[in-house]
Amino acid sequence: MILPQQYFWSGNGTENDFFDEENWVNYSTNQEPNNDIFSPNSPIEYELYLTCEININQEVILGVNGKIVVIQGEFNADKISGEGEIVLHESSYINLTDDYPISEGISIKFNSFDAMVVLTNTETSEAFYYYDDNTFYENQPIFYPQSLRIDNYYENGSVLRPNSSASQLTVYSEFNLLGNTLNIDTGSTYNDEIIPSQFVNNISSFTLNRGYMVTFAQNSDGTGKSKVYIASEERIEINQLPSFLNNDISFIRVVPWNWVSKKGTAGDIDYLNNSWFYRWSNTGEADLEREYAPMAWGKGAADDENDIDIIKNKYKSTHVLAFNEPDDCNGQSGQYGDMCVVDTAVTYYRNLLKTGLRMVSPACRQGAVFDWLVDFNNSAIQQDIRIDVIAVHWYDWAVNPQSSPNANPQDVFNRFANYLNQVHNLYGLPIWITEFNANRYRNEWVHRQFLELALPYLDNLDYVERYSYFPPNNGVANLFDENGNLTLIGNIYNDFESEKSISNDYLIQNNNLDYTQYENDYEYECYSDDVFLSEGNLIDNIDIKIYPNPSSNILHISSEVDVVELKILDLNGKIILNPLPSNKVDISSLKNGIYLLKVNNSFIKVLKN
Repeated sequence: MILPQQYFWSGNGTENDFFDEENWVNYSTNQEPNNDIFSPNSPIEYELYLTCEININQEVILGVNGKIVVIQGEFNADKISGEGEIVLHESSYINLTDDYPISEGISIKFNSFDAMVVLTNTETSEAFYYYDDNTFYENQPIFYPQSLRIDNYYENGSVLRPNSSASQLTVYSEFNLLGNTLNIDTGSTYNDEIIPSQFVNNISSFTLNRGYMVTFAQNSDGTGKSKVYIASEERIEINQLPSFLNNDISFIRVVPWNWVSKKGTAGDIDYLNNSWFYRWSNTGEADLEREYAPMAWGKGAADDENDIDIIKNKYKSTHVLAFNEPDDCNGQSGQYGDMCVVDTAVTYYRNLLKTGLRMVSPACRQGAVFDWLVDFNNSAIQQDIRIDVIAVHWYDWAVNPQSSPNANPQDVFNRFANYLNQVHNLYGLPIWITEFNANRYRNEWVHRQFLELALPYLDNLDYVERYSYFPPNNGVANLFDENGNLTLIGNIYNDFESEKSISNDYLIQNNNLDYTQYENDYEYECYSDDVFLSEGNLIDNIDIKIYPNPSSNILHISSEVDVVELKILDLNGKIILNPLPSNKVDISSLKNGIYLLKVNNSFIKVLKN
């Protein structure tokens, strides 16, 4: 069998043109290929190895022998079509923008749990339909949801990646990613009963892979001073933890991030182009198209470990919503178990920190955000209890709406905008508007006009992360009519294209305990010139031959001189294996990918498959 020729991206061309032969180097000869072997309109029958970040605004066609292999890099294109393979190794990402971005004849192969395919204009249901049966991990089929995640990518996109508990977080015992290291599995709760003793209260820096969220806390149950870090679109590296966490962490939880847009629904309502919803309980379940945000409606959903486990085990969930209008002693959650008493509510809220999720405050009645919730927040701060997001309800109750059924929608909107600004100035935290409308005493026209003003405003307001319109209970401004069809208001909500819930590439979460601004120390570096394809370091020495190459287990070395030094390095120059000098080396323990074999003073590229 004749293997297809292999080419490595060098970026040596005058422009980063994918189809410019000067940007490629032949694996065997270290020479640029002949002109005109790559064409935008012809199938590629070669194996193409990419690193760094490569951007093209075109389609790539792969023949049956064609392959795109990404290694510690990012490949951005319109689409990949044909019959070949996409292979992703560690820290590798493919971003495709076309509505039909990958032909069904293409195999998608993950060789690392730290890799993903982002389809910016392919909804999750379409991604499932087209790609669930041609996705693999190390040549073994993977399927949604057991072994393949299909996450939301904001309103219209999706993300494909392996579903695994593999570590995406590494913690270090010293500053600057030095000292002893520990890899933390995804999903599990690590506390001082599970964390190895040498790392309990002995963590000073960490790295978190793209697409994940981590919560650190001082106390082993998730309480005490704590902080959330979200590596949404970019890896996070923290060379020095904040002083209140440095050498004072005994709780860690990592969960996969899910990329949602701002627009959601109050209640389990589908068919509104919403990528998230909540119910007034913890009994909902995420589905292929929507994230579910569980709510602990009242005391009964936050008073024992079973309640915590229910929330922790929710698929896709990254947040927990606290109590529903606990400020009301005569209704909602406040009427039960003395929950309208601030200290009682704080006590049960504290239990929710055990989930290791991002914390959304109790959602009070409109005016209570300026008194009851202030007392709640102050009590939480005194007890080192974290709040990440402020939830609000707004119905324009402050102006006697019974007397103005035909109110000016602009005036209603102005009061709404002013209210949100006051809340943000008071707390300085992101806001979720979990219930809002123009008031049940207003007519349908006022509701429609108000919503037309409010939706674009909320989507452009940085500190508003999520919102969910909630129709009045008198039916005056419903989303659906009695036949299940969208009303005029329903069409407005359905048709509105919502923006990213969190627009930052990463989020180092401020909370009510810590308003200090911190920076991500991660800086993207590309090693292709220095290591990957550098002719000065990667010389195919005529006196040394390696076979077979590629290989899955044993590499044999044929050399005219004695082998006195033998090392296997990754593409960043880190030593992976340091075997005794010999004329053969066992690479069966390595992950599939490209490595450097150092034989004496010569470096030779080897491919583990």
